[in-house]
Amino acid sequence: MPVYGASEHIVLFIHRELRTVEDKKGTLREAARRVFSERGYKATSIAAIAKEAHVAVGSFYNYYRSKEEAFIDVHDEENDRVRRQMMDEIDWTAEPVKVAGQLFDCSLRLVASNKILSEWDNPAIASALHAHYWSDAKRESYPFHQFLTRTFSQRMTEAGFDEERIRQVQQVYELIYFMDTHITSQDFPGFEQAIRTLVTYFVKGLFT
Repeated sequence: MPVYGASEHIVLFIHRELRTVEDKKGTLREAARRVFSERGYKATSIAAIAKEAHVAVGSFYNYYRSKEEAFIDVHDEENDRVRRQMMDEIDWTAEPVKVAGQLFDCSLRLVASNKILSEWDNPAIASALHAHYWSDAKRESYPFHQFLTRTFSQRMTEAGFDEERIRQVQQVYELIYFMDTHITSQDFPGFEQAIRTLVTYFVKGLFT
């Protein structure tokens, strides 16, 4: 009994410490979000983030290895929030072409006005950010990416597509996702409109 009690206290202590670490990291992340939103990625310094969070600069490195890593963490959280909003706003029961149009319209409206997400094509952070979103770990855990895959697979199943055709279409979706995480408007002027045109006509041909 004493041994069990000691083990239980150890487990509770570990859980409490982990919660404290997460709380402190959350406070630092929120401070970083405010500074990045106000100054932009390039003009933000680790010292400014630490000052906003009311911690020593050295404490920053207990949670992040670099400004880049902190920004990616902030971007992840902000992106998930905006994508959840999109999931709530879009009428997923509409005709597939209309759904695609809503996706682009909603994304443009919400991302363009967001100081964090609009850094997507910023040369100072774009390469690291795109590599992060293309990584296997991120794609497997990215809620919006998984939601789109499930939703359009379901629509194709309802339309009578067989498994092989659904798999082929999913490969096209992965290709579009690849382009989105590897090409910027600096690389290819008019990229956003070109992708929209490509997706619109692809979906239209698929479901008509």
